[in-house]
Amino acid sequence: MMISSGQTPCLAIRRETHNAWERRAPLTPVHVKKLVKKGIRVLIQPSNRRAFPIQDYVAVGAIVQEDLSEAQLIMTVKAVPIQELIPEKTYAFFSHTIKAQTENMPLLDAVLHRKIRLIDYEKMVNSKGKRIVMFGKWAGFTGIISLFHGLGLRLLALGHNTPFLHIGLAHNYSNSHMAINAVRDAGYEIALNKMPHSVGPLVFIFTGSGNVSRGAQEVFRHLPHEYVDVSMLPKIAMQGELNKVYGCVVSRADHIVHKAGSVYDPEEFEQHPERYVSKFATEIAPYASVIINGIFWGPKMPRLLTISDAKRLLTPNVKQSLDVPGCPTLPHRLIALCDISADPCGSIEFMTACTTIDKPFKIYDADLNQMTDNLNVAKGCLICSIDNLPAQMPVEASEQFGSLLLPYIPDMLNCSTNQHFDRLACCDEVKKAIITTDGKLTPNFQYINRLRLEKPVATEEVSRSSKYCDHEKATRTSDNSQLDVLCLGAEISVVSHRVNQTQG
Repeated sequence: MMISSGQTPCLAIRRETHNAWERRAPLTPVHVKKLVKKGIRVLIQPSNRRAFPIQDYVAVGAIVQEDLSEAQLIMTVKAVPIQELIPEKTYAFFSHTIKAQTENMPLLDAVLHRKIRLIDYEKMVNSKGKRIVMFGKWAGFTGIISLFHGLGLRLLALGHNTPFLHIGLAHNYSNSHMAINAVRDAGYEIALNKMPHSVGPLVFIFTGSGNVSRGAQEVFRHLPHEYVDVSMLPKIAMQGELNKVYGCVVSRADHIVHKAGSVYDPEEFEQHPERYVSKFATEIAPYASVIINGIFWGPKMPRLLTISDAKRLLTPNVKQSLDVPGCPTLPHRLIALCDISADPCGSIEFMTACTTIDKPFKIYDADLNQMTDNLNVAKGCLICSIDNLPAQMPVEASEQFGSLLLPYIPDMLNCSTNQHFDRLACCDEVKKAIITTDGKLTPNFQYINRLRLEKPVATEEVSRSSKYCDHEKATRTSDNSQLDVLCLGAEISVVSHRVNQTQG
């Protein structure tokens, strides 16, 4: 096999250094074996942290090598540290820059300054705009398992011993089958009526119907459960049974309404989301025990929950009808929220920062509008919003991701920087995912410059960012696609270009 430049194709798999928990790989030994058979030279940086032993890559023909500079394409899952980016190379990773995320603008500036051609997996979509390479299922899968663990801890802190306490964090299990067995064991106890009556019926609300939501529901279904329609929520919240849990999948049509009073129109909503409002906080959330959030959200879209909504939902209840005299009561119906979308200040306004695998849970105090690490406080909602959830099941997540990515590797190799962007011999799915080239944003991503200009600049953010970019001293080129100043900002305030969310 030869790439379009006539060179022998060579790709590199870089070690993951995002954090100690990142053990995934974009390609597994099984995938590398197939590439080597096609004549592709595969380099791999040594790493003892990676979920796949280095000898397994060597056995299928990969070359262990620290220096990756000979590769046309350098692949990783999470972003590469700025100081280790090799100029004028093609990289592929989740950059988390497409919404002009403030914390990642130093990375984008470095990529531009070094004339790197960056392929972002998040923007690899088919002709219908659906993502074709993702970890979404595993974000949902691991997210709800970790949430079950947190739910057990929080209920115990409030005085309620429940079967959820016996479910561990997702990374405690060596594979998905062991995790599911733990969920089934808890479900068996629930079916035997071992849930405290003082907790009342547990209602799980799932937002969205994509890979994230489906992955979470795949786990949820191993509990004794019943799915109900939105219209049944008030009755179930008051009269539901205690030997099972209830699930409700909420679509946009269930809570998005036109400001003029007309029904939800999906096509109009995509073009003009600002014309709509959400009834989620008033007609759905009041009946939720747990919210599993996995939706895409853009800044012009109505939020699911605002700060003021949280204050209403987390106001202490009067004594519940199902309480047993002498037993502790729940302070409010909403116990926990798992924001798998991990989009700070997004659809959940008060979720201002992600949690981590090391510290997965916080309690949100609506009165003070702040988070605390103390799970034993008397009131507040448990928050779990880990931004790299699939890293907790690294083997299976990598296997699925690599299988989705594998068919596009030849096209990605044809994106090496010695090929002019306009003449790249690659498919649209890959070309349209290229964010930067030749020191500029590509046409589809020019909007990022506008977003950066629209953001206010906080002094502390500039100071924090400068420690990453001092060595760059980069100035932007003077053409229309680049700016002469470095503009760093806070959260997005306006955006007209639709972007997809990820759990990368």
